[in-house]
Amino acid sequence: MKLFVKNLTHVDLSYFCPERGVLGESWQTDVILTGKLNAEGMVCDFSIVKKQIKKWLDDHIDHTLVIPAEHPHVSIVQLESARTQFVFDDGNPAHRLECNAPTQAFCALPLTQISAAAAAHWVEQQILNLLPAELEAVAVRFTPEQTNAAQYQYSHGLKKHDGNCQRIVHGHRSVIEVYRNGTRDEALEQDWAQRWHDIYLGTDEDLLGIIEESSQRYHHFAYDGSQGFYELKIPSRQVYMLPCDTTVENLATYIANKLAHENQGDVIEVHAFEGIGKGAICSAQV
Repeated sequence: MKLFVKNLTHVDLSYFCPERGVLGESWQTDVILTGKLNAEGMVCDFSIVKKQIKKWLDDHIDHTLVIPAEHPHVSIVQLESARTQFVFDDGNPAHRLECNAPTQAFCALPLTQISAAAAAHWVEQQILNLLPAELEAVAVRFTPEQTNAAQYQYSHGLKKHDGNCQRIVHGHRSVIEVYRNGTRDEALEQDWAQRWHDIYLGTDEDLLGIIEESSQRYHHFAYDGSQGFYELKIPSRQVYMLPCDTTVENLATYIANKLAHENQGDVIEVHAFEGIGKGAICSAQV
């Protein structure tokens, strides 16, 4: 007998791709549980299992930087005080990335390349023994939001956040909706999605400086959060700087103001999403 849980939760994270750099991602999580019927005519108590799986995902992969630990050019060093240093260096300065952060900010998978299917398979292996003994198998499926709307994948960190959003590299795959004078404008949506394609959104006050090494420029970010000290050196080509913290409220405001200045006289309303099904709305006119 199998039980299914559709849309159990949404997992928001960033993962490292050797070709594209850090990529924000949001996955809908579906689960199938296999087992024999118990004396109550059930496979298991749905409510308990759903809470267990969601908590495990929240604790181990949500709002982390997921790393392909078995890639030959990945280095992961465990430091003192429960800290980890992640470096990717394949000899091409345009690809090099360094991140130093509390260990809980990373999720290192035994893979050479991160994908939704491979990450889901790893989760299955980790959680089966945590579930009730009567369960024989668990299947996990991660899928991005299914939509034809304009999307961008962004990574960021929010140092003022008390929770896991403070982690310097976590992210989202997000739809954007733009209305010009009350009418949906898909051209403006696609334009903005291209501007923030595979982007890291940095905050001015978190930038220590711009480093040039081997004819390559890197943005160097660092800050203290309640979970510890965070540091990131990332190729400048992937960075878009903002004068504010990168909360979704500030992102909606920034996009609306920017587009309003570029389309003077029009009322611009932006629906900026933070992952799947949630976000902020801002209107502006110049």
